[in-house]
Amino acid sequence: MCEYCGCRDIAIIGRLSEEHYGAVNALGGLHRGIESKDPDEVLKAVQALASHLFPHNKSEEVGLFHGLCKAEYCDYFGSTVEQLKREHCLMREQLGAIRKGEWAVYTELENTLRHHIDKEENGLFPATAVTLDGETWDEIDELTHAFDHEQGRAHEH
Repeated sequence: MCEYCGCRDIAIIGRLSEEHYGAVNALGGLHRGIESKDPDEVLKAVQALASHLFPHNKSEEVGLFHGLCKAEYCDYFGSTVEQLKREHCLMREQLGAIRKGEWAVYTELENTLRHHIDKEENGLFPATAVTLDGETWDEIDELTHAFDHEQGRAHEH
């Protein structure tokens, strides 16, 4: 993941990037669980990945993605946001299939997740850092903060 452009200095982008690390680490746990061929370990690993990934995805959707679909930015970011949201749904489906015992879907999930993170870290996040205005960042922060409270997610004040 990128460390060069400075977009992580924006609090929400820095946080989302850190959450990507957590998701990738949990993905590794799922890989190890599948390699162990122990259904209980796989289920634990699925739960761990889901607990990282799904709140992160929803947080992106209600905060950052919402801000990017405002009228003044939608022409530029709209199709990218829609693609990323479809990938969120796809990852949920893939993880659900693994939960049901379709462990071979792991490779597809890993590819989807890693490519998704790459699109955000090396495309969307730097682009937002140089494009969005302060009012939009404030709105994104407020929406994300409200979501965090609703979901009982740890966050800063």
